[in-house]
Amino acid sequence: MTILEEPSRLAIATQMRRSVQTIERWIQRTVHRGTGTDLSPNEIHLLSHLADEPPQRMSALAERQGVDRSTMSLQIRTLVQRGLAQRLPDPTDRRATMVELSDEGREMFEEYIGRASRILERTVQEWSDADLAHFEHYLTRFAADLTTALEKESAGPAEGEALEI
Repeated sequence: MTILEEPSRLAIATQMRRSVQTIERWIQRTVHRGTGTDLSPNEIHLLSHLADEPPQRMSALAERQGVDRSTMSLQIRTLVQRGLAQRLPDPTDRRATMVELSDEGREMFEEYIGRASRILERTVQEWSDADLAHFEHYLTRFAADLTTALEKESAGPAEGEALEI
C-alpha cells in the first residue's frame, strides 16, 4: 500500500475556494430564485445586518459593509425604492438619516433565510450531532478568520512590513 503525501495547504485552499463557489451558485440558483428575489449577495448581506441591528446611520452601515458612503447610499436607495428599507430622521442629528428594514423587507428576508435554513437542515439531516457540531465550529472559525484576513489585507501592510503578492 502506498502512503499518499499530505495535500499542500495551497491545494486545500484551492479546493475550499471551489466549495465556496459551489455554495455561492447554490444560493443564487436555489434560494434567490426560490424566493423570487433578484437582490445581489451584497444587498442580502445588508438586509441581514439591518434585520439584526436597530436603525443605523448610513456611515455606520458603509463601514460595516466595507464600502464607501456613495456605494452605501446607492445600495440603500435601491432597497428603499423596492420597499425593503426605509430612511428615518436621526433623533440626535437632523442632518443625518437612519436606515431600517421596512415590514416588507423583514418579511422578504425572513422568507429568504427560512428557505435557506430548511434546505441546509435537509442537507445535514443524516449527519451525526457530533459531525454537525464540528462542522459548525470550523465553519464559524473559518468565517471569522477570513473576515480578519480580509480586514488586514484591506488595511494594507503595517509600517515597515512588505506587501505580499
